[in-house]
Amino acid sequence: MKTDGLAKVLKALAHPLRLEIVKMLEKEPLCVCVINEKFGSTQPNISQHLKILKDAGILTSKKEGTLVIYSVKYEEVFEIIQKAEKIIKNEINNLGYKEV
Repeated sequence: MKTDGLAKVLKALAHPLRLEIVKMLEKEPLCVCVINEKFGSTQPNISQHLKILKDAGILTSKKEGTLVIYSVKYEEVFEIIQKAEKIIKNEINNLGYKEV
């Protein structure tokens, strides 16, 4: 397996806003307008982040009337996030800090 694809997925998830978008989509598929409301950013900025996530194969979209609805393409994405969070918690504990 080439590491280019893996690097693309991990790089897409490495941005704080994109990570929050993915976590938000775990609950339900959403349109860009709802995602934009949550973050108070500009619609073009949110759309750019959604495009990066979609190009990395993390998100999928479908058109419903005039809305574009985004959802996470593979449930395994949430496992990646959970495992990364567990690594961070373990490291914090190993260093003797209280969890945040």
